[in-house]
Amino acid sequence: MTSYRTKQLVFSILKYILLIIVAVIMLLPLVVVTSSAFKMETEIFEFPFHIIPRNPIFSNFSQLAENFPTYTWNSIKVTVITTIVQLVTASTGAYVFSKITWKGRDAIFMLYVMSMMIPGQAVTVPQFIIVRNLGLFDSHAAIVLLGAFTAVGTFLIRQYMLSIPDTYNEAARIDGAREWTIFGRIILPMTKPVLITQAIFSFRYFWNDFYTPLLYIITPELKTLPLGMTDFTTEQYVYYGPQMAAALISIIPVLIIFLIGQKYFVQGVSAAGIKG
Repeated sequence: MTSYRTKQLVFSILKYILLIIVAVIMLLPLVVVTSSAFKMETEIFEFPFHIIPRNPIFSNFSQLAENFPTYTWNSIKVTVITTIVQLVTASTGAYVFSKITWKGRDAIFMLYVMSMMIPGQAVTVPQFIIVRNLGLFDSHAAIVLLGAFTAVGTFLIRQYMLSIPDTYNEAARIDGAREWTIFGRIILPMTKPVLITQAIFSFRYFWNDFYTPLLYIITPELKTLPLGMTDFTTEQYVYYGPQMAAALISIIPVLIIFLIGQKYFVQGVSAAGIKG
């Protein structure tokens, strides 16, 4: 018995040491960004690297005062609106694919899920043509339109809804409730964990999205935060200090969203895989 406990203790120690090492590796880029944001350009690339700046400066942040409040507001607006739209389309689609029986439902759902296998770059040109013909080029509406639907989110929420017993729907239908009432008052409140999980996924993606704004935004005043970071990149020089300061600021909203919803995030991801 003593030998078994000793082995368990050694295993636990090794496990935590491994987890600490992995955590340090994962946090290392964040440490470098935070440290570099308070350094002068010459000090950023000094070797060996110093985590604590020798002469901390705040001028990197002051260089963001002119345009980055606008860029930050644009990112907040686009990200929040697109996330809300995605939650609406994904949750309603998940309900239709999980709680309403109709001919060809599973086949159409499989086709919808298979769209996840298509690389985004493969449909860039058709999407660009559609956005341009709709007159949405160089507007935030283009970004919202392109992000309005998500096969991944629909799949995730559908899997969670499948774990909810159908007796709730049947009892409500017997009482005369319509589908919108069942969806809004019964099923939707029960899917809170997976909705928050999907909200975190969507928020993180659109907040960090650089590719879509790069293609559809040309007016400087409409730039989002990731696109605005290119202001410090010229043909002759890259100003890494202000870029690191902007990157550090851009991390904060995502971190806050995750810390607020982390409890539901774990519940949503684990419960979504209960039933296929």
